[in-house]
Amino acid sequence: MKVLISVVVLCASMAFAEEEGGFPMLELANSDLKMALYLPGAEDGYYRGTRFDWSGIISRVEYKGHSFYGPWRFPHDPAGHDFVTGPAEEFGMDNPSGFDEVEAGGSFVKVGVGLLRKGAEEEYKFHGEYEIIRAGEWEVEHGKNWVEFRQDFVGERGWAYKYKKRIELAGPGFSIAHRLENSGEKTIDINHYNHNFTSIDDVPYGPDYSVSFPFTAKEPKDINAEFPGLAWVRGNQIIVEQALGDRSLWVQLHEGAGPVAYNAGMVRNNKTGAAVHFKGDTPIIKYNFWSVKTAACPEPFIGINLASGAVQEWTNYYTLTVDEK
Repeated sequence: MKVLISVVVLCASMAFAEEEGGFPMLELANSDLKMALYLPGAEDGYYRGTRFDWSGIISRVEYKGHSFYGPWRFPHDPAGHDFVTGPAEEFGMDNPSGFDEVEAGGSFVKVGVGLLRKGAEEEYKFHGEYEIIRAGEWEVEHGKNWVEFRQDFVGERGWAYKYKKRIELAGPGFSIAHRLENSGEKTIDINHYNHNFTSIDDVPYGPDYSVSFPFTAKEPKDINAEFPGLAWVRGNQIIVEQALGDRSLWVQLHEGAGPVAYNAGMVRNNKTGAAVHFKGDTPIIKYNFWSVKTAACPEPFIGINLASGAVQEWTNYYTLTVDEK
């Protein structure tokens, strides 16, 4: 891996230290909060799976004595498809570039990961296991309160891109800014979303939480028919009425295109009074919600369609709040 920084593990609290696990990390801080991130690495990175963007995986954020995010699957498997944390992002969940044009054994491109090998299946499966033919190299630069990741990748058969992600702290929050350029010959037509694996103060997700979104969904809607009465969509909120235990939730909150205003959400721990508010600057193409007891995940999706030479930029903003005592 080509890395332009000296990789130093900085642990400012026991919570950070316990999560280190020997993986390369970076800590950012400003006067309001501190953030620990895992650095990408094909040999030693915290996440080496084939689903999520390897850059900018946020381990933990601390603000006013409260903790946000953290691991949600145990024990950790660096090669597992979803062993990421926090606001993890995926490109091409439904159909990554080049997948449909090759037979089994051919290559396709997963932005933020690299060149992967197609298996025997006809349709792409985001949770599938794919061989990494060649991982993309990363250049990383940082300051005290920001970090920037860059990946210039050339695949096969005319697929290529230049990708930049910048995470920057500002007051009681942070932004994740993206720039994707199609440096290849073929049109990049994929989707993108942030999975937002959210846990607050290590309290299990369930009745102690509120999740809201900026539009009214059809109601009432029982989220999980297999376990009736477990959780509901009501108005612009997810209501969980029982502890989840080993059960999971999934629901599509909005199907099809929606305005920029729909690209937002909030997860609040009512027990501790801490919350994460987020918003994006791009219209959505759908909005999903998924959860287990260790993470609540509001997921606005956006579309990316780039002809050769075209560029798309977008930014997501996060604000942390804590109730005044």
